Amino acid sequence: MKAVLAVAGTIVASSVHADAGSMPPAAKTAAAKAAPSAKAAWRALSPEACTPLADADRAKLPASWAKYLDAARRCELAAPGGTPRVALISVFAETYYATRAADAPWEDFPKPMLVDREFRCVGGLPELFPFDQPRTLTLRHGLWRDGVPQEIRVHVSNPAVGGDYALPALRWDAAEHRYRAAGAKPSADSPCPTS
Repeated sequence: MKAVLAVAGTIVASSVHADAGSMPPAAKTAAAKAAPSAKAAWRALSPEACTPLADADRAKLPASWAKYLDAARRCELAAPGGTPRVALISVFAETYYATRAADAPWEDFPKPMLVDREFRCVGGLPELFPFDQPRTLTLRHGLWRDGVPQEIRVHVSNPAVGGDYALPALRWDAAEHRYRAAGAKPSADSPCPTS
């Protein structure tokens, strides 16, 4: 009986994926809308996908990063199947503290930067990715246009009394070639380091 049901399920699945040419036009439109497009696809940034900085990247960072270069990582924000056009540069605090004494004080780490392919700063985060004691950040990016995520969202898991929260969404401003926090005034200070 199970074998018969499995065969029947396969036949039904095959007929669903049959040539779209046999579908009425309204059904084709509905099927196209139901399928997620590459433009809208949201991706979660995995800390495991981040890599140590290349020498060329290290040389471009401000002096305030010098002490943390061995723990800094480059995290590419790539569209599905696309070439990365934006990357997040962040100090991985847990990597930094792995070589320090257990009672080492928390450092005043430089804030994470978003950079373009030429390593120009195009935005930043107010908290370290993926861990900013005692908080853990989850970053999602999507709404792609020309390989650039048009929006970046960050959820913060916070074990403290205040609980979890979301950082203001970062939205791409094509005219200024940078990310702006949702609701921030254009005159707000730049998250890009100057030294």
